[in-house]
Amino acid sequence: MPAKILFLWLALTLSGCASLPSSSTATVGAAARSAAMAKRNAESAQQHLAAVTAQRAEARQQFCPNWRQALDHARSNAIGCARMPANEQVTCWQAVSQWAQEESHYFHALAPLLQGSAYASPAARAAHFFDLTRGWAITCQNGQKACTAASGHQQMDHSKNAVNQFCRR
Repeated sequence: MPAKILFLWLALTLSGCASLPSSSTATVGAAARSAAMAKRNAESAQQHLAAVTAQRAEARQQFCPNWRQALDHARSNAIGCARMPANEQVTCWQAVSQWAQEESHYFHALAPLLQGSAYASPAARAAHFFDLTRGWAITCQNGQKACTAASGHQQMDHSKNAVNQFCRR
């Protein structure tokens, strides 16, 4: 009889344990959810890194062609405004100023994207060039004499020459 009681007691005890949620089961479930979330986060980070890497490669590839195109456009804009009748020049120089500001924003945005590469400094110099170009165009709104006498030509040339030298490689 004592063996039957012991068996019955063990059966009841074990059946009660099986029906209670164990803290180790909850811990394992939480750990599994955390692992799945970490895996999703890692995959997302890898996708983001791949996208940034592709953006950097594209930015490096397009940097010099974009610089040359923007520089050619700046020259033609300046020549075009200088050749206009005096009463139309203000509007022209305002447009050049706005355009130069957009180019500046573009090159400023490239600098951090290209950080750590040989392109970072030329991107910053290109941005600086267009910052100066914008200021120069604003000055040119005051007429041909103001445009010719404007300061900053030497800084503009220095920035332009540095970027041109980089792009000649």
